[in-house]
Amino acid sequence: MSAALQSQEVELRPPASSRRSESRRRLTALPAPQPAAPAVFPSVQQRDRPTWLKLLVAGQRVSVVATTLGLAGALAAYALTVNTHRRLTAATVHLEHLQDQQQQLTTANAVFKNHLAQAARTEMRNGNLHPRDVIFLEAAPLPASPSAPASEPADALGAGQRFFPKGY
Repeated sequence: MSAALQSQEVELRPPASSRRSESRRRLTALPAPQPAAPAVFPSVQQRDRPTWLKLLVAGQRVSVVATTLGLAGALAAYALTVNTHRRLTAATVHLEHLQDQQQQLTTANAVFKNHLAQAARTEMRNGNLHPRDVIFLEAAPLPASPSAPASEPADALGAGQRFFPKGY
C-alpha cells in the first residue's frame, strides 16, 4: 500500500495556558479524497452501431450538405440580384444622359438650320446673293423596290392645301 493511503496518528497538544486536562487526545488524519477516474466507454466501431443510429448519422450529414448548398445558393442569388440592380441603375443613368445629349443636339441642329435660313433670306432681300453663288443639289434617285409603298399623287391634296411633314 502506498504511503498516501495509510492513516497516521497525530498528537495535538494545546498550549500550556489552555490545558484543562492532562488527557491526551488522539486524532487520525485521512488523506484528501482524489477524484474518481471518468468512466471509459468502449469504442464503438462503425459496423457495431445499430441501424437506426447509422441512418440518423447519415441523415445529419445529408442535411448539413443540403443546408450548406441552400445557403450558398441563397447568397449567390442575392449577390446576382444586387449586382443586376446596380448595373441596371447605372445603365438607366447612362441612357438618360444620352437622351439629354440627343435632345440638345437636335435642338442645336434646328437652331443652326433656322439661322442659316434667316441668313439666306436676309442676303436675298439685300440683293447680295446671286444665283451663281448658290449651290443647287439634285436629289438622289430612289432605288426601285417592289415592296416600296405607292406614294399619293401630288394632286390628291386640294389646290389650297399644303403638305406638312408630321415629324422632324
